[in-house]
Amino acid sequence: MALVNQWVDSYALSAGFVIPDPIISTRQIAVANTAGNWLVCSVSWHTGAGAQSVPTVHVGDDVHNYWVPLIRISGVGGGVAIWAAPNARAASRVYLSPTDYVTGLAANVEEHSGLGNYLQVADRKTATISPGTTASITLAAPPSQALALVAGGSDSATATLASATAGWSSAAPVSGTNGVDQTSDTRLLPRFQTTSGSVSVTYTTSAAANIVVAGMTVLTAAAAPAQPNPNWPVVELAAGFGSGAQTPRDAITWTPLPGRLLELDASRGRQFELGTLEAGEAQLRLRNDDGALNPANSSGPFYPNVTDMTPVRVLATWGGRVYPVLHSFMERWPQTWRDPHWGEVNATAVDAWATMTTELPNIAQGEILVDAPYGYWPLSDPDTATSGSNLAEGNTEPMVQYVSKYGPGSAAATFGVDQGMLTGSPNNTAWENRGLTSLQVSNGYSLRYGPVPQMPPVAAGYTAEFWARLDVAASQPAANLGLIAIKNSGLTVIIVYVDIATGNVAVGDWDPVTKARTNSVSSWPALTGKYLHYALTFNTAGWKLYVNAQLVASRVCPLDSTATFVSVCGQADEVYHGRMCNGSFAHVAIYPRILPYGRILAHWWAASSGNENDSPDQRINKLMEIAGWGGPRNISYTTGGYVVPASGIQGQALASAVEEIAATDGAGLYVDDMGYVCETSKTYRYNRTPAYVFGDRPDLGEVPYAVGMGVDRDPGQVANDITATQAHYGRQARAVDDASVQQRGWRTRDAVTHVNDPLGVTDMANYLLMRNKAPGQRIAEIVLDPASNPAIWPTALGIETGDIVAVNRRPMGGVLITGTFEVIGVGHHVVPHQEWRVRLSLAPADPFFFRLDDATYGVLDGPGVLGW
Repeated sequence: MALVNQWVDSYALSAGFVIPDPIISTRQIAVANTAGNWLVCSVSWHTGAGAQSVPTVHVGDDVHNYWVPLIRISGVGGGVAIWAAPNARAASRVYLSPTDYVTGLAANVEEHSGLGNYLQVADRKTATISPGTTASITLAAPPSQALALVAGGSDSATATLASATAGWSSAAPVSGTNGVDQTSDTRLLPRFQTTSGSVSVTYTTSAAANIVVAGMTVLTAAAAPAQPNPNWPVVELAAGFGSGAQTPRDAITWTPLPGRLLELDASRGRQFELGTLEAGEAQLRLRNDDGALNPANSSGPFYPNVTDMTPVRVLATWGGRVYPVLHSFMERWPQTWRDPHWGEVNATAVDAWATMTTELPNIAQGEILVDAPYGYWPLSDPDTATSGSNLAEGNTEPMVQYVSKYGPGSAAATFGVDQGMLTGSPNNTAWENRGLTSLQVSNGYSLRYGPVPQMPPVAAGYTAEFWARLDVAASQPAANLGLIAIKNSGLTVIIVYVDIATGNVAVGDWDPVTKARTNSVSSWPALTGKYLHYALTFNTAGWKLYVNAQLVASRVCPLDSTATFVSVCGQADEVYHGRMCNGSFAHVAIYPRILPYGRILAHWWAASSGNENDSPDQRINKLMEIAGWGGPRNISYTTGGYVVPASGIQGQALASAVEEIAATDGAGLYVDDMGYVCETSKTYRYNRTPAYVFGDRPDLGEVPYAVGMGVDRDPGQVANDITATQAHYGRQARAVDDASVQQRGWRTRDAVTHVNDPLGVTDMANYLLMRNKAPGQRIAEIVLDPASNPAIWPTALGIETGDIVAVNRRPMGGVLITGTFEVIGVGHHVVPHQEWRVRLSLAPADPFFFRLDDATYGVLDGPGVLGW
């Protein structure tokens, strides 16, 4: 046994002014393993303070190896996990997808040779120290020789992480940091050894840190599962009782259900290439004579966990490899009886695509809610409202409009005013106070939250955030103008205001003992008539003020430890009245922590630009992030292609929004046999050679398929007049093929693209015309019958949506019919030990595209066509 290869990756939430990645962004590691070896992925992460669940990380790859979560431990600062793919097929990319808010991640993918085909864990142990300098685990002696794997992680880049325990070999350590603060610091040190006895390992840090350690032993030569029929794979049906659609894979406890599967009919993907992706569906006929699968059976072994959306999976083991067949969620458990002694459950299960139904908020609102604010008032209420609704989870207290005790003066206040200057929240309105004259320094309206006794303590840190559009100086009262104040009943803690002498934004802070006020005037002009984003972070030791994600002022100083209310646009409370301004406000939020700079930047960027120039993978992960969907996914990324602002997503279902971006990227989009949502960018889809060749000549290496295949050139797919429309901007490009129009008449098709490059809109129209101007050779479906030909089990179980295949047919007395196709749908019909038929839905594969520096496809006038 040997470590023959390793590949590493790290991520840290940036502290610099760069377009921010989503906080659940998929990471992609390029690998080049040898088929048959094991892949082991150790990963450590730094948990974001706004995480609304305990994060973990899913692992997958581009060839859909069966990845097994071996162990995970979550501590105060983060966690570590180890996954393995035994007897793996050769992969090119390993994907890591966090389930929730992580600010840092470190990963090492190891390739180990000399292990057996099967996985059997002998022991698991974890340890967590919060904080400390030492953490240890001891693994029990295995029943036979085992490979011991451990991973240690910490949340400090300044404190070194080491392990000097003898007998262990170390894989490459990995660390990530933003280089400015510790909000994203992550360290990982994997170790391994071969053992037949009990082993211990100790990790140490050079200074106190949160340490997590996880380890296990896996037998190096685990026994193969019993296979009663040498011509039929070992099939396991299991249910994750007690889990649901959002349960991470490493938190599911699988319960085998032997002898219950009577029949399975499952399908997923598309039926034809122009169709939308629909949720995969499976019909499972299960034996239930004992009533164990009856949700109402209170004496049953699985009660009360026989519920809707319980995970269910089917695995098939053949030739030393485990193949996932199905990972879905039971929609219902209907009870039927064919006779009094024969009970069945004729259940329906759906895949992960069915769980992506969340209606999206606008991108600005979504980013704010991801950070779990204490209070969030978009101020997008109807014009008849007198208070702003609070959208924070667990806090419904509104922000109420009050008039100064000196009267409104000539001011009028109203909700529902236009807020169209914020690209990322086009459906929102704002609240405004307007009409004050230069002498009305104590009149007008203000918004106030509180006083309430439950506001979080200042010592833990606060972030106060809002957008404001203030009229120019000539239209303002002739006094300093209050923007936001955090106060308690006896004292203002801190205030953001406009210094009227300079027109610049400023901060006033109060010493909690002497009550003395100190003013800090920045150089940033506030009276511009444009929306500006303000973020004030503070605790009892000082504060920082950001405007449009730029640090404009800061001070180290003591601040009071108690806050009980918040005032916006001057003040109208029991302590002070006045300092209102002429302007409008939106997206006011209070967080019970200091947000990392990268998140402040993300909030400003989302609202101001709508996340324009996201790459497709960034946008897809962003949509999943704001929808709260952290399921398993393999989202590929490349360096090319950017998308328009996400200005039209509010109210759109997550699945629909993801599919639009995948179509813009020319990507393959599907749910695989492990239940992972997969998006394969066009960069990886282009110019692929067939993974399988199907035909009637097994002697030539072709995989035989069932008779009945039909070949057609379906005119229903033809389009010779294509109009592509660019989302958000509305630019259009039209492509027409005159020869096709003359032959077939006008066949129009409209398409929407989110590509940000105007030329890309034209490219898409031309691409679709090239693909659809004439009927292409189509083979709608082929069927594999491995039960009748056991030699093709690896193909029948291993083929996946997105694979490129060649299909040959040699009719008696006819010419060879051949073509290259992409698998767009996979179905399984299984009657155990009797019938197993695999249905493959096919679509014509993309042609080979022009590629620079390629000896064949980089030649002008060669076989390559232009892609987009």
